[in-house]
Amino acid sequence: MVVTVALVGNPNVGKTSIFNRLVGARQYVANWPGVTVSKIEGATEWKGNTLHFIDLPGTYSLSSKSIDEKVTRDFLFFSPPNVTLLIADSLNPEQSFYLLIETLEITKSVILVMNSYDEVKRQKIKIDKYELQKHFGVPVVFTSAKTGEGISELKDMIVDIAKGKKIKNVIFDYKEYEKIIVDIENQIPDDLFKNKRYAALKYLEGDEYFVSKLKNIVKIDNTIKENAMNQIPKIRYEYVKYVIKEAYSGNKIEYIKTLNDKIDHILTHKIFGIPILVAIMYIIFKFTFDVVQPLSDILDYSFSQLADYVKSFGDGLLTSLIADGLIGGVGGILVFVPNIFALFFALGILEETGYLPRAAFVLDRIMYKMKLSGRSFMSLLLGFGCNVPSIMTARGLPDEKERLGTILSAPFISCSARLPVYMMIISIFFPRYKAEILFSIYAISILVTAFTAFFVNKVFFKGESVPLVMELPRYRIPTIRNIAIYMWNKGSHFLKKAGTIILIASILVWGLTYFPNKGDVETSYASYIGKALEYILRPLGFDWKIGTALFFGGVAKEVIVSTMSMLYGFAEGDMGSAKIALGASLNSVNAYAFLIFVMLYIPCFATIAAIKSETGSWKWVAFSVIYSFLIAYILSFIFLNVGKLIIG
Repeated sequence: MVVTVALVGNPNVGKTSIFNRLVGARQYVANWPGVTVSKIEGATEWKGNTLHFIDLPGTYSLSSKSIDEKVTRDFLFFSPPNVTLLIADSLNPEQSFYLLIETLEITKSVILVMNSYDEVKRQKIKIDKYELQKHFGVPVVFTSAKTGEGISELKDMIVDIAKGKKIKNVIFDYKEYEKIIVDIENQIPDDLFKNKRYAALKYLEGDEYFVSKLKNIVKIDNTIKENAMNQIPKIRYEYVKYVIKEAYSGNKIEYIKTLNDKIDHILTHKIFGIPILVAIMYIIFKFTFDVVQPLSDILDYSFSQLADYVKSFGDGLLTSLIADGLIGGVGGILVFVPNIFALFFALGILEETGYLPRAAFVLDRIMYKMKLSGRSFMSLLLGFGCNVPSIMTARGLPDEKERLGTILSAPFISCSARLPVYMMIISIFFPRYKAEILFSIYAISILVTAFTAFFVNKVFFKGESVPLVMELPRYRIPTIRNIAIYMWNKGSHFLKKAGTIILIASILVWGLTYFPNKGDVETSYASYIGKALEYILRPLGFDWKIGTALFFGGVAKEVIVSTMSMLYGFAEGDMGSAKIALGASLNSVNAYAFLIFVMLYIPCFATIAAIKSETGSWKWVAFSVIYSFLIAYILSFIFLNVGKLIIG
């Protein structure tokens, strides 16, 4: 039997951690039809059944104010799964139980998953499972994403529910509104909605979709609707508080909240919060370079030896393709895999502990001046991995002005694709100050992102500020398992690019540098491209070879490394030969200017496609390309000339 299972829950309740426990690494990311909010799916076999899991976007309610809410609501309403898991935080259940009530109004095949049960026991809090089952009419399973407790029981329960096992359903009583709900149900045509009660409730709550569908059908006094919009959520919250009072005993949950408040007083302090954030990011960059550098050195040596071995068979077309095109192009990028995975390992720790939402809160005061909010920071943060998901997740921002401002700012966040270029240039020209130079590049990236957000909102959207409303999760002790899964999910994107886009681009670059004169770079087809661009880039101190590398970097920024290797003729990973080769074209000043230019100039093809998809307009694509090139050119030019004056 194949069972479709949807996971629903608030942000930061451990929903994705439970998903990882259920399916492990057997998961893939795709987009919802018609929208670009990511969905994560995975499957596992359990006692002769195939369990197909869908991790729905985290949401606090099932209205349609944001794209995340709409996607989750529409999936449950229009294509309901066989079983729905409502993941609740056992130590902060109020908002989860509210979402459970809304979910039960759509479907009855729900299992309440009380997560973080290991922490409940440690804090000597008691939760009566049978009280929860009695008041909500659903089976309850206690789990711990951290230890794996309850996962097997949960899988058994999923199969039982799919086969028809039921607990006595509870229909929530909306008191004086029950007669009105029934009256609206009777006015809804049978062929319009199957679940008329849910449609009636959402119509009363003012949900845009149901109001648009029923406004010409349902006749009801506007005063009743206005009162219902306020009273129905209030009735739900009253019921939730009653259930918590009945089901919880032992130590009070408030103790956990008090402890979190004490830690937050330091980490989100209005004065110390930002210095702490800066210090944490600096430590991450030190870790990215210093701790894992030996692994990168081993890969350097291995690929260099492999290329030399292939070249020992002669100087023919095939050996050049394998040594320079394949090993040189793709291998030279893979050298930096340890650094990239180290970066995601560190970010995974911050996310697992619950610090990243605090970072959004700390930066909200700055974001507010940029006419954005801390929510935008959470989207922009994804850009450190790849700008594409950063742009895509902006769909979850409820304010259209903030959404566009975030989309147009996102390409300036320095993604992992640029990291191999940074690593190569910094290792050659700034070997004693690797972490400091990398930190400065990321700092400039963030400053330009902030300026762009302010500029876009000021010029195009009249500078209206957007308030931040968000719930901070509890602090958690991260687990190696969850961090490893986070690191792999983020870092594997880089490996996939190495095996597809970068491989194809490297072979293309090799062909353009090899022909028509069998490897004479100076008269190759690639030289025609670079020499045409040299007139534009010469004021920045870049020669035609750098221009060619930047041209191909428009496909994917990693390709810059392999292109420079082929054009300058140094072995991938051999920093000694690379320094000699690049030293003829660059010094420390214009090397840093080159880093700035790479960080800021035009978005890659995938990012451009994402901007077009999200904005629906080539106007914004053109703005992004032209604006980013100008910003990169101006800042690089300024730094180059100021640097020359200082150095003399």
